[in-house]
Amino acid sequence: MSALERLGSSVWRVHAPGLTLKPYEGTQCYFVGTADTVWLVDTGDGGPRATQALNTAWTELGAPPVALILITHGHRDHFGGAAWAHQHFRAPVGVHPADRAAVMSDCADATPFLPGSYHIGPVAVDVLHMPGHTPGQLNLWLPTDRTLLAGDNVLGDTTSVVVPPAGDLHDYRTTLDRLAALDPALIGPGHGSVVREPRGWLTYYREHRAERDRQVVDLLAEGALSVPELAAAIYGRDQAHTYRAGQLMLLGHLTALEHDGVVAELSDGRYVLCEGSR
Repeated sequence: MSALERLGSSVWRVHAPGLTLKPYEGTQCYFVGTADTVWLVDTGDGGPRATQALNTAWTELGAPPVALILITHGHRDHFGGAAWAHQHFRAPVGVHPADRAAVMSDCADATPFLPGSYHIGPVAVDVLHMPGHTPGQLNLWLPTDRTLLAGDNVLGDTTSVVVPPAGDLHDYRTTLDRLAALDPALIGPGHGSVVREPRGWLTYYREHRAERDRQVVDLLAEGALSVPELAAAIYGRDQAHTYRAGQLMLLGHLTALEHDGVVAELSDGRYVLCEGSR
């Protein structure tokens, strides 16, 4: 079975098994370019299964020179193999300055990489700063094929988690609007299945966040609640990973709603609606 899945004319996807948030069991990494030169986008967690998958895929591709290892953002399931990749592929590691400190915990040689228009051989690619999931999230846009590599701004089978303080839901909502405006034909996510109907998926992503705000406001209208209590009411406790991830995501919503003056946090950690917010 091939380790590579080709997406369009210039992108190959590689599943790098490893540690990440459930329900996913690894990170989607990408080779972008041609048989003569490529970029590697993300490295997985750096465990032996991830590094083996990347090396097998690279070999299957013909072992082309790797011009750059681009890290989409500073979460270990995306950069944990950066030091290994730097040595193995003899290529520089680039990351947005806002996420560089995190990546340097694994790869001290990681260098600042700025958004802009680039070429990988003949392949045009725009590197876009799309913050929200993290301050320095980078996405790749290939205008010829209208292919978007979205990092963790878009996942293939679930919504993404935006956790403060590094995650900012206000920024993330703006990013979703910007991604939708690109009108991609295909999205390669940071985890999960390839998104082959991006317009509907991005609409769902934006509507889902608005609906979650409404749920939080409606529940707090009945009285003060803690984050675990809100998560239990919205997600239930039956599936532990959903309940835990839900608490993290609700912190993002509550932080944004508090910033907007809709809710306030009490001294005991519970949240209440502010007067006049309904």
